Amino acid sequence: MTKPVNLYLLSRINNEVAYRRVEKHSSGKEEEKRTQIHEINSLREIVDALLDYGISINTLDGFFLSYQIPQIGKEFDLLKFTPSRCLNIELKSRAVPVEDILDQLRKNRHYLSHLGKDTRFFTVITNSLTSYRLTQDNNLQKVDFSEVAGAVLDFSDNYLTQIDNMFRASDYLVSPLNTPEKFINGEYFLTQAQEQIKKEVIRDILTLGHSGFYSIVGKPGTGKTLLIYDIAKELSKKDKTAIIHCGKLSDGQRKLRTKIKNFNVIGANTLKSRLEIVDNYRFILVDESHRFYPRQFEDLCGKVINNRQICIFSSDPEQVLSTAEKKNAIFSKISALPLLGKYELSEKIRTNKELASFINSVRNLNIKPRVPMSYNNVSLSYANSVDEAKKIIKYYKNQNYVFINYSKSNYNYSPYSEYEEDFDTHHVIGQEFDNVLMLLDKSFYYDENNILQGVPHPNPDYLYPNLFYQGITRVREKIALVVVDAPELFEKISSIVE
Repeated sequence: MTKPVNLYLLSRINNEVAYRRVEKHSSGKEEEKRTQIHEINSLREIVDALLDYGISINTLDGFFLSYQIPQIGKEFDLLKFTPSRCLNIELKSRAVPVEDILDQLRKNRHYLSHLGKDTRFFTVITNSLTSYRLTQDNNLQKVDFSEVAGAVLDFSDNYLTQIDNMFRASDYLVSPLNTPEKFINGEYFLTQAQEQIKKEVIRDILTLGHSGFYSIVGKPGTGKTLLIYDIAKELSKKDKTAIIHCGKLSDGQRKLRTKIKNFNVIGANTLKSRLEIVDNYRFILVDESHRFYPRQFEDLCGKVINNRQICIFSSDPEQVLSTAEKKNAIFSKISALPLLGKYELSEKIRTNKELASFINSVRNLNIKPRVPMSYNNVSLSYANSVDEAKKIIKYYKNQNYVFINYSKSNYNYSPYSEYEEDFDTHHVIGQEFDNVLMLLDKSFYYDENNILQGVPHPNPDYLYPNLFYQGITRVREKIALVVVDAPELFEKISSIVE
């Protein structure tokens, strides 16, 4: 749990190594922040200036320093809360463009607005004490530093010491597929990594004018889908744009294509009989492109080259659901193209560290977290029979969990046909949910190397461990696993949370 610090006590430390250690200890953070010397100096400068304005050391208590919203990674330099108000001060060691200051403070307002608190936003250039305030109508106003000092004094009493529970991932993570209205209305921000990739891709497409291929790669939870859809929405302002979705279309995708001009979402299956549909678009973006069939991939590439179009592939080479997808090796084929740009999203923003650690450990019991994990957002249950499992499923669904079942065979019996699901694993491709419930039974086991394996699926092309990974990585906040009539499997999974 993150704790507030006293700014004066911390600002007196001159040694970088000692500063980082004490800051980590005082704030209760899991890891040391890589604080730069100019950041340390900047903190000291504003503290000294506040002291000159008569601010006492006690008044500098209760500040959250370099606070990051859990899971999101959005960082604030200084935050202080009372039950009804919030103070945000951003520090700059030297002058920066006012446009950047305004953009940052507007984003800060977005991320803090859901708290419903009366919030004041400032930026201070600490080497000159030049100060700015974000006005109620979202404009930037230059103010005297005395106004900043007055705000700090105004927050001297009754401050909060615990704030992590005020921030939930679902308040910020927008899915174009699950929350299309927010996406359409632009009620979201990209991470710095997403923003950088978008900037480079759009710049190259619009300024260089070259036709050809781009590749964006990322594991589950890194924000590939939001980035692809955001790029597509931006490109649709210039010319007709289509996203090819290599999965089953959702209601959210159908809504997007009716509400955004020059923007369409096409199921990959449509290309089997109507490949000519792609002729109507200047920009083509392929989400989950590693699921393409080789013939589809080759035909699309031929079209793009002949029509001199722009095509962006988004893929995750680890997210293959079947032996056919593994054999098709579409990701390798994408990499072999004469790419105009290749980008990788590496930082997870949807799945928090606790859930990511748990998922990795379930897949491989040898993987241990680098720091102790409480796994407070993981629930494990055991059912001795299908009937017991159905009761447990109903219980969790009443707790707002989404039950993701395994995709079944159209021809052979599947043990998972006994259960009434919200979705199967092929229907959640690209989607995300706050709380996810999944089952494991005797279809799963750990091999001699403690790697999660699966028996042959009734559809011999599907792979149980891969279907499990596809489903479980749709989560944002809480996981519930129910193990059915497989005591050895449950014992091993339970060892993760001991």
